[in-house]
Amino acid sequence: MVLKCSASLWYRGSNGAPTVRCRPQRLTMRLLLLCCALAAAGAEPSVWTWRCESGSCVRRPAAGVTDGMQFGTCKLTCGELSVVWPRPTGPAAFGSETVPFLIDNIQFQLVAPDPVKPMLQTATEIFLDSLRALQPSGLGGRRAGCRPDGACEPAVAEQAVKVTVAVESAGTALTLETSEYHQLLVNHTAGGEVSVLLYATTFFGARHGLETVSQLIEYDDENACLQILGSATLSDAPVYPIRALTIDTSRSFIPLSALRRTIDAMAMNKLNTLHWHVTDTHSFPIEVVSEPRLVQYGAYSPEKVYSAREVAELVRYGRQRGVRLLPELDAPAHVGYGWQWGEDAGLGRLAVCVGEEPWQSYCVEPPCGQMNIVNENMYTVLGKIYKDFNALFQPDIFHMGGDEINFNCWKSSPEIAEHVKDRGGDPSDDSEYMRLWAQYQVRAAGLWRNVTGRSTPLLLWTSDLTKQEAVRPSALKPSQYIIQVWTTGTDQQIGDLLRQGFPLLLSNYDAWYLDCGFSAWVGVGNNWCSPYKSWQTVYDNSPRAIARSFEPAGADYASLVRGGSAALWSEQSDAQTLDSRLWPRGAALAERLWAEPDTDSAAALTRLVHHRERMVQRGIGAEPLQPEYCHLNDGVCTT
Repeated sequence: MVLKCSASLWYRGSNGAPTVRCRPQRLTMRLLLLCCALAAAGAEPSVWTWRCESGSCVRRPAAGVTDGMQFGTCKLTCGELSVVWPRPTGPAAFGSETVPFLIDNIQFQLVAPDPVKPMLQTATEIFLDSLRALQPSGLGGRRAGCRPDGACEPAVAEQAVKVTVAVESAGTALTLETSEYHQLLVNHTAGGEVSVLLYATTFFGARHGLETVSQLIEYDDENACLQILGSATLSDAPVYPIRALTIDTSRSFIPLSALRRTIDAMAMNKLNTLHWHVTDTHSFPIEVVSEPRLVQYGAYSPEKVYSAREVAELVRYGRQRGVRLLPELDAPAHVGYGWQWGEDAGLGRLAVCVGEEPWQSYCVEPPCGQMNIVNENMYTVLGKIYKDFNALFQPDIFHMGGDEINFNCWKSSPEIAEHVKDRGGDPSDDSEYMRLWAQYQVRAAGLWRNVTGRSTPLLLWTSDLTKQEAVRPSALKPSQYIIQVWTTGTDQQIGDLLRQGFPLLLSNYDAWYLDCGFSAWVGVGNNWCSPYKSWQTVYDNSPRAIARSFEPAGADYASLVRGGSAALWSEQSDAQTLDSRLWPRGAALAERLWAEPDTDSAAALTRLVHHRERMVQRGIGAEPLQPEYCHLNDGVCTT
């Protein structure tokens, strides 16, 4: 018979005899039989234990080790940052002891203005769900709070954990000015309750604080319950106000269940913005109630539609988890299917070059399409979209797209070329179409402001329009626009925009395009932005460092950076690959944008490996970073 007698579990006989630890080489026959009985009862003890050595959890054979501990205990108590992800930005200290408790013994006291209390109550329910995910599905007949031999510790069953959450502000909307600051104090007095005090300026800071508390809790194998770090203090707030993922649902439809799961994972990582690239030339899958023909002609099928009701619910779902939904209506390029009904409706062509071939002459990828920016009826439809988007998303920022215009598309469209000629321009001159583009942008921005009744900050992708200093002053003003950079982190346009005072959102494709490194979907070889962007590349891409690389003496370009977004374009990704493409690379992004650490990815490895396991426990299909052996043996799988 092969026995696996525990190095980390203590067993007490039913007769109340002293607690015994099973070690094969030290067992008497009586104790050997006891271990056999325990194994037969469903216990699967281990011969291993863990010690905290120089900030790492080191696995050791239990024989001869007197200060070993469970793996989860070691992870909580060993290391400067415990296993908190993303790392705190303010002072933080974590204790060296854990306290076992039952989940039913958590008590909440919520102190907040009335508008915030319902959201805070829901946040506590989400918190409890995250703790339930830590617990195994079955205990082999063991009762929670009891050892494998059936002995139950009254102290565990009676241990109270009191969580007090205090929120100062009555605000329930996330804006660029919203504070996400929070303070946390965990304290346990001998024989008393564990007190968790969480203070936050706003609901969003409180929500982040509860996430941190959940990360200070692990499963307790010894007592079949949970364990919480007995003492901790921290002050925390993000460096950047926009910490985003860009998700494309036009090229491949992604169902709501997958989007909700993505929001759940974002909340775990304190990312606060889902930049939703919801439409493109390929499809128009979102219902615009005031103009239903857009989705009728633009959706891949009636089943692949986001109804207005579903979108509104997703916005609420995200806000509850600290995630804003930032809608993008990419225009005036990237407009095609969904707009092709104009002529039949007597409105003229609303979009031009739709599906034109050879596509290489009219766009960057098939299918092609751009707005007919000289058709007045197009602006009427655009106003309806803006009106519905404003009602659905209630956005504090709005993305207008604005990249990859193909002038040949407009040149080849008779009504647009004729319009240029009627104005006395040369229909073959690119500068004429650049002026049209700038005029469109001014008009579209004014239309958005008129529809919403407020001056919402607007986002645009870097493009020829943001590059052209001769055109830019009349169309784009730093007080109105945030520019999202998708070119490389060394692109001189970054420095030019910063010099002009434009706020920036970094999405440089050489580090933060998560669809790179796969096979080409048009042609052969690899896709255009290869190679694959590893989690290390994602982590080490610093917006602050990029901005400072363009700074002249005495300038402070870093202060103009509003954050960043990692993009997953969906030419080759859908619900089946979503989790593994996003995570845990999205977690690496989250720590960079939350903390802007001075350390590099190597210093974050063991925490991220553990955090990935935590994400999997909560139902996120994050791909593994290393073999499981490396998770159980800190510091071994490094160079």
